[in-house]
Amino acid sequence: MNSIAIKKIQITDAISTGKIQPFIQPIVNINKKLVGFEVLSRWIVSEHEIRLPLQFIPIIKDDQQLSESLTISLLHQLITRFTSDKNNALFISINIYSHSLTTSVIYLLTELNKFINVVIEILENDDITNINHFKMTLHHLKMKGIKIALDDFGCGKNINDRLFDYPFDYVKLDKLFIDDIDTDLDKLKSLQLMIELIRYFNLPIIAEGVENERIFNILTTLNIEMYQGYLFSKPVTLDKMLYQLTPLTSNNFENK
Repeated sequence: MNSIAIKKIQITDAISTGKIQPFIQPIVNINKKLVGFEVLSRWIVSEHEIRLPLQFIPIIKDDQQLSESLTISLLHQLITRFTSDKNNALFISINIYSHSLTTSVIYLLTELNKFINVVIEILENDDITNINHFKMTLHHLKMKGIKIALDDFGCGKNINDRLFDYPFDYVKLDKLFIDDIDTDLDKLKSLQLMIELIRYFNLPIIAEGVENERIFNILTTLNIEMYQGYLFSKPVTLDKMLYQLTPLTSNNFENK
C-alpha cells in the first residue's frame, strides 16, 4: 500500500471520529463590525498537534467520495452549532469543491442556511469538469438563498473567465495581493487595477490576510467592503465562537 493510500485511510478515520473540525475566522466590515465567518477545517491529531488544510486537503482533493465525506461531516457539525444559536444577521462562508456539491451536500447547505446565511466559495484550484451542470447547481443554490463567492481572485483559474461566467455575490482578494501594499507602490497599483475590474461587475469585496492596521487603513481608502485576517482574530473552534453585532475587540475573539 502506497503512502497516499495510507494517508487517505488516516483521513477517513479522522473524519469518521470527528477529529477534522470546522474552525471559524471572523469577517468584519469597514467599521470592524462583525458580519460573518469563514470556515477553515483543522485536523485535531492530538492535544499538541493540529494539522492545517494544506496538510490533508491536497490528498483528498481529487477523491470525490472522501471530499464529499469531509464536507458532510463539517456541515453536520456547523448545523449542530447553529441550530442552537441561530443568527440570520451573519453569514458563514464555506470552501467547497464542485464535485462535492452532491444531493446530500446541497441538502445540508440549505439546512444550515435556515440558521445562518450560507456563502459557498469557488476554489482557485477547483478543476470544474462539467461547467454547464455546475452553473445549474449554482443557480439552484442561489434560488435557495445561498450566495456564491469567488475565492482567491487573481490566482490561477480564478481570473476573468470565472468572473464573467458564474453568478457571484462576492469576490475575495487573496493575501498574496494584500501583503506589503504599505511599502510596495507597484503592488498597490496592481491591487487598485484588480479592484477596478471587480467594480465593473458591481460585486462586494472581501480582503483576506489583513494582519496589521497599516494595511487595513490603506484598504479602507480603496472602499473595500469586508476584511478578514489575524488583525481581527485567528481561526477559533466553534465552542470558542463568541459573536455580537458590535465592533470587535480583544474580548470578542481570541487573538493570540
